[in-house]
Amino acid sequence: MKRNGFTLIELVVVIVILGILAVTAAPRFLNLQVDARNSALEGLKGAVESGLELGYGKMAMDGLESNSYVTNVTSTDKVHTAVNISIPGCEMSTNERRTCIFRFGYPESDFYTITTLVDGINRHYNQERDWGITKKKDARELIITDKSNLDYDVIPPRLINDNCYLQYNYPDDEKAGYKLDFIACQ
Repeated sequence: MKRNGFTLIELVVVIVILGILAVTAAPRFLNLQVDARNSALEGLKGAVESGLELGYGKMAMDGLESNSYVTNVTSTDKVHTAVNISIPGCEMSTNERRTCIFRFGYPESDFYTITTLVDGINRHYNQERDWGITKKKDARELIITDKSNLDYDVIPPRLINDNCYLQYNYPDDEKAGYKLDFIACQ
């Protein structure tokens, strides 16, 4: 005799097998968004490291890498002497909005200098770029994160989630290097 279709037991076995596969595979697929964010942040870390080393190289070519404080903006109080920094955007200026500051060859943890060295980071709190910067309250470390992780209703922008960012800090002395920490997305 010829059978048309499946028995109830065969259908139950197939449903159980599919359920087991779904339970084991679903967490792997659900975590892809976090993995993608971490990968993008890793790429940004590489870009920031390249920008920092490029800036250090230009400072070294000018013989300024061992100075504790270098700026391009002439000061009215004459406390600091401005120099012409050979980085586009950091030329000698009287415009305090375009202040580049370097400490021991690396950029200070400020909003302008790091965005001059690394393309793609918001410079003036606008949302034209993919990445934004801010500082945690009462901290000298600069936070670089996805612009969706920043609350732009306050100035400086506030970090929304306390994860998924890079934390940069300039060196304290000539022998120490900069610090760039990767805080993974969760």
